[in-house]
Amino acid sequence: MKSQAEITIRNWTREDFSIVKNILLVTWKNTYTFIPEADILSHFEKHYSEDRLIEILNDPFSKGIIADVNSDPAGWLKLFEDYINKKFFVSSLYVLPEFQGFGLGKKLLNEAYRIAKEKQFSKVWLGVMKQNVKSLDWYKNLGFIFDEEELFQMGSTQVMHLIGYKVV
Repeated sequence: MKSQAEITIRNWTREDFSIVKNILLVTWKNTYTFIPEADILSHFEKHYSEDRLIEILNDPFSKGIIADVNSDPAGWLKLFEDYINKKFFVSSLYVLPEFQGFGLGKKLLNEAYRIAKEKQFSKVWLGVMKQNVKSLDWYKNLGFIFDEEELFQMGSTQVMHLIGYKVV
């Protein structure tokens, strides 16, 4: 972990939309090198337009959280409560490349665990693209168990998505 970093975790607001968009686009382009950029941009425009972000912000079953390092926005966490299937999901967890190694991912996951417990969920679920080996290994090292696979579509590209959970 890099030293001398003040990390704060906070709920997002409408004023954070451009921050969230930047974190997503930068991390996707950096991480998903196995997906053509046109497909990344297509998915981004479809799922993270201004209107879609307003829907997410106003959705009572979704929650967005920003991680700041020394007051600089550096990470994004989106949670989703699926009451139909009784599952609590981390649907997005992204940290800008230059801020990886500060412990942001763990801090954001700890916040997800805290909220899941508060809402009386016993597991936290998430999905990771199979080709995203670095993240997949990181989650496994943190105790996530991956026992499901499903196709995930980003633009016109389909990739295998591993679905896993951790008991909290």
